[in-house]
Amino acid sequence: MADKITLTITRRKLTEILIGLVALFLASGLVAALLKYLWPQTQAAGGTSEVKIATVDEVPTGSAKKFTFNTKAAVLLHTPAGFRAFGAVCTHLGCIAYWKPDENVIYCPCHIGKYDPNTGAVLSGPPPSPLPAINIAVREGAVYALSWKDPNYVKSISFYAGAA
Repeated sequence: MADKITLTITRRKLTEILIGLVALFLASGLVAALLKYLWPQTQAAGGTSEVKIATVDEVPTGSAKKFTFNTKAAVLLHTPAGFRAFGAVCTHLGCIAYWKPDENVIYCPCHIGKYDPNTGAVLSGPPPSPLPAINIAVREGAVYALSWKDPNYVKSISFYAGAA
């Protein structure tokens, strides 16, 4: 007859294994953060990352489309004056602002911040500074995000760290 092998794990041994797994998990997070700090992602030459946002037909006048630009939430608006794009991370506490067509504003729901859809300027509420504008281009029936209009301004906003 074959010998039967029995494996017994005590509570102490199980606790040691679980603590070891938690320590391994935390250490791997620390190593990942360290590596990201030592070798940050780089952008394309010239500090720009062109992104196709939408076709012109996808965003009719008076509407908006959310997108991501340089890892940050952004919004493309089609105003009567043309297309405009802004970072959508509120400059107050980092909430995501969105287009509110009934009020004709970019609206932050966290503390009722309102921004001008043409300039990104603060209209009301607690935001301390305007939303950063994004340079866009309309080519061959599509809208592209090209770069931040003022990269130095973007670097000065804590919620946009690493986006410029």
